[in-house]
Amino acid sequence: MSDHARRILALHARTTKYFGVDFLPIGEGVAGGDAPVSADPGGDAIPMSAAVREKAPAMVEPKVAPAPKKEVARVDRDELIACYQGETDPGAKLAKLRAKYEADAPHEAFVTGFTNIVFGEGDPGADLMFIGEAPGESEDLSGRPFVGRAGQLLEKMIIAMGLSRETVYITNVLKTRPPNNATPTQDEAMACAPYLIEQIRIVDPKVIVTLGAPASHTLLETSAPMRDLRGRFHTFPGEGEGVGGFGVSLMRSSGLSARVVMPTYHPAYLLRSYTEENRRKVWSDLQLVMGRLGLSRG
Repeated sequence: MSDHARRILALHARTTKYFGVDFLPIGEGVAGGDAPVSADPGGDAIPMSAAVREKAPAMVEPKVAPAPKKEVARVDRDELIACYQGETDPGAKLAKLRAKYEADAPHEAFVTGFTNIVFGEGDPGADLMFIGEAPGESEDLSGRPFVGRAGQLLEKMIIAMGLSRETVYITNVLKTRPPNNATPTQDEAMACAPYLIEQIRIVDPKVIVTLGAPASHTLLETSAPMRDLRGRFHTFPGEGEGVGGFGVSLMRSSGLSARVVMPTYHPAYLLRSYTEENRRKVWSDLQLVMGRLGLSRG
């Protein structure tokens, strides 16, 4: 890398840190974990597509994204259901759905490079489902959702609810890590949403917790900020206005039976803004979920 490029990256790192976006490996930023969320609790995303989050060296040459490999094809709902219809066990259904996802590879339209597909894990018949936005570096390397620092915090939250990773189901809207952990675009979310819908249909959870604005916006088809979404239950599929480029209501046309969604802040946001107020808000959201599921802290 040229000296000029190093100076530009160093200046960019200092500038973004001053604005509270410590996504480069300097200071005490989030190391690993699912794709980062906005430093604004209201959910107005701060662009992170220029971030470079490699562990070593601290400054690396940004990769230039090549042209998409193929156009995003709208997958037919009945075709997805048919891929697992002969199975009766939810785990077997999810395995068939994953195989279908791998064959369709919707991520080839926008992902420039990744290590592993991160499809989801947990109890295939869980009452509670957590949905994040996209895998991060640790998840990409392991092939498992929420295993970095944000994932470790999520696991503590799950345990505090009296549950475990093995008794819930955890997944993301995107199944592959976006380049440089960039926030998923609406087109990317919509390309992967049909497979997420089928995960929900198979697991059939009683309550869904969406972690962060991208997942909440995708599932509820809204552009409302997180401060207006969290703290109360929403019906899914609901009456989302379909704004922000979604065009049609994919969720309402899914044929899924109604269930409830609790949007709350992403664990990565909590790591960045680990205040008593923010922790209290998230715990309040989770307590509402516990009440809905009839859980109590022993």
